Amino acid sequence: MGGLLLASSLMGSAVILGAKDTAPIQEGASGHWAFQAVAKPEVPQVKDGDWPRGELDRFILARMEQNGLSPAPKANRRVLMRRISFALTGLPPTPEDLAKHLPDDTDSHLEKYVDALMGSEAFGEHWARHWLDHVRYRPFPGKGLKNDPYRLWVSQSFNEDLPYDRFLKMQIAGDLLPGPNPGEEIHLDGMVAVRPFSLKNRHHQQLDLLGRTFLGLSLACARCHDHKHEPLNRDDYYALQGMFESSRVIKLPYLKDRKRFDEYVAGLARKEANEKRMKGELKDFGRVSQLTDLRRRIATDRKKLENPKEEKNHEKIRKNLEKMEKDEMKRLAEIEKRGIALDDPKALEYVRLKDDNTAFDDKWKEVFLFDAFVDQDDPSKIVDSKPPKLGVKVKPGDDPPRDPPVPRRFPVILKGADQKPLGERTKQSGRLELAEWLTSPEHPITARLMVNRVWHYLLGEGLTPSLSNFGHSGRPPTHPMLLDFLSDEFVRNRWSMKSLIRSIVLSSTFQQTSQVRSGPDERDLRLELFGVMRIKRMEAESIWRTLNELEHDPQSSDRRRDPPHDLVQELTDLFDGADSSLIVPRRSASVSSLQALFFLNSEHVKTSAEKMAVRLHRLTDDETRLQQAHLLLYGREASGREIESALRFLAKWTPSPNQNNRKTYKNGPTQEILAKWQAYLQTLLAANEFLFID
Repeated sequence: MGGLLLASSLMGSAVILGAKDTAPIQEGASGHWAFQAVAKPEVPQVKDGDWPRGELDRFILARMEQNGLSPAPKANRRVLMRRISFALTGLPPTPEDLAKHLPDDTDSHLEKYVDALMGSEAFGEHWARHWLDHVRYRPFPGKGLKNDPYRLWVSQSFNEDLPYDRFLKMQIAGDLLPGPNPGEEIHLDGMVAVRPFSLKNRHHQQLDLLGRTFLGLSLACARCHDHKHEPLNRDDYYALQGMFESSRVIKLPYLKDRKRFDEYVAGLARKEANEKRMKGELKDFGRVSQLTDLRRRIATDRKKLENPKEEKNHEKIRKNLEKMEKDEMKRLAEIEKRGIALDDPKALEYVRLKDDNTAFDDKWKEVFLFDAFVDQDDPSKIVDSKPPKLGVKVKPGDDPPRDPPVPRRFPVILKGADQKPLGERTKQSGRLELAEWLTSPEHPITARLMVNRVWHYLLGEGLTPSLSNFGHSGRPPTHPMLLDFLSDEFVRNRWSMKSLIRSIVLSSTFQQTSQVRSGPDERDLRLELFGVMRIKRMEAESIWRTLNELEHDPQSSDRRRDPPHDLVQELTDLFDGADSSLIVPRRSASVSSLQALFFLNSEHVKTSAEKMAVRLHRLTDDETRLQQAHLLLYGREASGREIESALRFLAKWTPSPNQNNRKTYKNGPTQEILAKWQAYLQTLLAANEFLFID
């Protein structure tokens, strides 16, 4: 049976595949494929015994042979190295790596290349980004990796190959886990129990994150009514919510440095005292402060009129000044009418307190943008309430709640109805039991969920397209036996992310070419069966990290700088970056003319091209520079035709007068030569070959 045959069951859909890759599926909610225990299947027999490099390839090949297809040819080594480098690090291969690993075309040498990439810092930084999309990650604006505690921890976890079960536990109940040494506790800014959620909807946001990211089920609908598409009801929802209701949290900033934390707390207390005085004994003098702020804005705009660089905005500034000056006279008249003197000590005190609060907000603005929920006595720790609360069951708009509380427990569909209430024995919230249950080897979803996501990030599509929904409303897997095989191996290998990623990258499936001569129907079937590699566009983070690497001069000490925040934002907006307010399991990949225009005209890209030109200038001649440019950008040498065309372009291209007025670099090219090479490199950056990975 070649294609997919969807059959509706009582509570969802089941998938019937070919006989060699069919998982037993029963009818009813409890028979749904994702709710069944992971069982290691037998590896199928295949006709072409030479193609598979590992057991996972046999599952892929069996389905292709069943449909009368053969695998796509293996990609050439240059293409493969570029694909592997972007898959593992989000960066292109360096010319040094190409020179080292290209001459030896053996599988063992490719394994060495993969191991080297997985041992680099860039590996953790790249794979951390995948995880951050699932947890509504919001970065510190303009701050680097080292100043961002959670992002740094996730990156280190991937680099150190922290077992995935431990990785999840620390984010759900890190404060309740025993530390690596006896008596030592783990304190972590956890993403479920401690996160910058709003106070009003914190628990509901936590449950949405728990459901979609950790459990692979949509819980949100059960907040208001029994779920219409999943075997989850309101009792299930509020039984889980009780665990978080039982965690006492206080809204304070996450600050690792205790001195800075104490400084913040003292400043916050001073700000609150200032506000109390301003709203109390000094409230009548707020008008003086408003007038003072207005006069400061007027003074700023008058200075702009004296600035030649603002000449194009002078008319707009004058109109704004007229408006503010009228407002100034109106406010002044009102103050005089009330008999308030501008030099009244109380008025001056109000202005001083207002300025003090403004200075506090400016100093700690990054903290406000990254608020976390932590205990007041220890900014890196949360605590359980005593006594723990039952699940609080409410109806939207009801105050007080009508329904009686429900005991804290796991969803019945996954754990059964015969459960003891969580937290009764330990007098804790139940978060620790939740973490242990989710990461149990017997849990039917956890391993499958992460295996499917890793497959998606490497192959361009998951074994099921539903990356965060393994319920009835999600899509069934195309290769259920392969999904179970990899999930079983994942757990057997002690939840090692690196082992899982390595096994897929070194497979024959991953190493297929993306170029296959076939009709559209066969092409679609090949894509569905992973019988050809998908072409992928670079994501926003890979683009700005690559630009950052390309403009770096190897002889310079200025290494691995963080790019400007406005560049990051520009690329994120233009190249389908994740929205930090949403859980984003799958990013879109739009292709538009604006993206090409950005690379041709963006000041940031011009700067990158300029610095890259300075870097290339250190080489001996133009032909060598052109070859190096192609190696850096495309991972290949330039053809003879490309060299000839580029040399003609450089010989004929004449910069406009304003293009010669640019920064001068020590031991760099002349401004004319720099302008030529900058223009040429911009055209290379705007090419599809740079933006797409085949």
